[in-house]
Amino acid sequence: MDWLLILGLVVLLIGGAIASFYLFTFVTRTRQEFRAAQPDLRVTNMSAMSSGNVLTIYPELQNLGGGVAYDCLLHLGGWEGNFSIKKVSPRGQRDQKHVASIVLGPDAPIRTKLMDHGYIRLRYLDRWGQKYDCWYEVTQLETGDGPLYNVQIDLEHPELHEPQPSFWEMRKFLRTVPLSE
Repeated sequence: MDWLLILGLVVLLIGGAIASFYLFTFVTRTRQEFRAAQPDLRVTNMSAMSSGNVLTIYPELQNLGGGVAYDCLLHLGGWEGNFSIKKVSPRGQRDQKHVASIVLGPDAPIRTKLMDHGYIRLRYLDRWGQKYDCWYEVTQLETGDGPLYNVQIDLEHPELHEPQPSFWEMRKFLRTVPLSE
């Protein structure tokens, strides 16, 4: 009788170990598939041109992820405009690099007054409508000739705000393909 109980426990433990292994593999594979389908839009390069009192900044946007980024919006705090793109494909498909043009004249707020927290915000959506935010810190530097400030943007340390769906939400997203695909 004791051998049957021990044998039953061993079979139960082995069956539980096998089931947990397959469950772990299934969860890991689903998460990897979801991460591979997410966009990863970033400012990959920055150039600037100064002409008199006008400073023009040219951020280069590129999708480094595996999914398409939709409704992309680039905004610089202290600048009245924004730059938007409807759709940015990932690398490899239609290798796109979009270059924005941010013209900061002598009357732009970011050039005339010192701001506490300067930023560039890059907002976009994935194919399921989840919102992503990427913030880059902007530092204002005094110019030697006059009250105007130049801007310096830190591309190395972006602050990322990505959605954190549960496993079941990831699975639901992967099983549904939107009409726009």
